[in-house]
Amino acid sequence: MEENKTRNPNGRSSIYFGNDGLWHGRVTMGVGDDGKPDRRHIKRKNRDEVAAAVSKLESERSSGKVRKKGRSWKVERWLSHCVEDIAPLTTRYTTMRGYQTAVYKHLIPGLGAHRLDYIEKHPELFEKLYRRMLDAGLKPGTAHQVHRTARTAFGEAYKRGYNRNPLEIAKAPRLEEEEIESLDAEDVQRIWHRGCRSV
Repeated sequence: MEENKTRNPNGRSSIYFGNDGLWHGRVTMGVGDDGKPDRRHIKRKNRDEVAAAVSKLESERSSGKVRKKGRSWKVERWLSHCVEDIAPLTTRYTTMRGYQTAVYKHLIPGLGAHRLDYIEKHPELFEKLYRRMLDAGLKPGTAHQVHRTARTAFGEAYKRGYNRNPLEIAKAPRLEEEEIESLDAEDVQRIWHRGCRSV
């Protein structure tokens, strides 16, 4: 059986039925890091499913938030990348210690096995992490510090093409007025906003 395939000009999307018995879709998303066209390929048993996936990719392209090819980063990899490769260049030692604690003691053990494209849809995972921290006897200020660090880290992921920052939805524990927080929020913002964009 011949492929029922129509090529669309000027980089427009195409949907066709292939010799493998599946429906295929191809969408040009722009230009890749190597300078070649970034053309995504989708295949499904059902034509409507391919059409829906093509439409989603086209929406990403139109919004300017195009995800990288390949599987989504794991949370552990993303956080480790930022704390190992970026933060040491831009932050003070004392702030770095607090940041490392938030990432390595709480965020990675609690959420590191998830992938970014999953966790962005599940802000409740952070709230459950904070609850576990409080149940273990940690102070709300510690959970709040973790929340601020995560909010900034996943905010950078959002800027790089993920659909949303789950920390804009997840709720942090309430702080007592007299509780002193160990991490400077402005310094954390400076770490990520200046550093992560340089990767």
